[in-house]
Amino acid sequence: PTAVAGSTVRAGIFSSLLMAFIYIAVTIAGTQSRGVLEASENGGTALAQIAQHYLGSAGLFILAATVTLACLKTAVGLITSCAETFSALFPDGPKYRIWAIIFSLVSLLFANLGLSAIISYSLPVLMFLYPLSIALIALALLGKFFGHDRTVYCWTIGFTLIAAVYDLIIALPESVFNAIHGPAIKAFGQQYLPFADLGLGWICPTLIGAAIGLILHFMRGNRVKA
Repeated sequence: PTAVAGSTVRAGIFSSLLMAFIYIAVTIAGTQSRGVLEASENGGTALAQIAQHYLGSAGLFILAATVTLACLKTAVGLITSCAETFSALFPDGPKYRIWAIIFSLVSLLFANLGLSAIISYSLPVLMFLYPLSIALIALALLGKFFGHDRTVYCWTIGFTLIAAVYDLIIALPESVFNAIHGPAIKAFGQQYLPFADLGLGWICPTLIGAAIGLILHFMRGNRVKA
């Protein structure tokens, strides 16, 4: 286990450095193209324009091959992992192969909506899930200090959920955002949620919830594990 953990850490550091290099290179390419190309609707269009500008038709071919290979491994990994998870969660339901086909077809349908539409409708979901995921990971890593008490989990996630809903509303498409009085909600959050204008309005509620949960944990001695 120690050797596996060490190898995983080294591989993670190496891959993180490579990814950082790639993103820095893409950022530089995008910045330098502003004086030559007009602003694009999304990053996919921008990459295609940059590749064609600097490398011509060969650039488009290289970009297409790179994106295909990069996305293929991610798609295969997500489809197989989701199919395995759902077949395990619902043993009396569809088998692994059926789940894999379902996720593949659903992905195919979403892919044809276009990158801009996908970003527009997936961003609110991501903004809702990110705070909750980060809070859960932090609780799991620090759980040994409070015995993984369910009380701490509930209070922390409960407060985080409120801020996560706010982040979801702020990230909604403009038409939906305006229909549910989004501007008023945004103004309220920016006034009363620290760091909300930076997209980090969930930090303080999470810390408050964790503090309440920890106080109750140590006062009541409740050690019911989550």
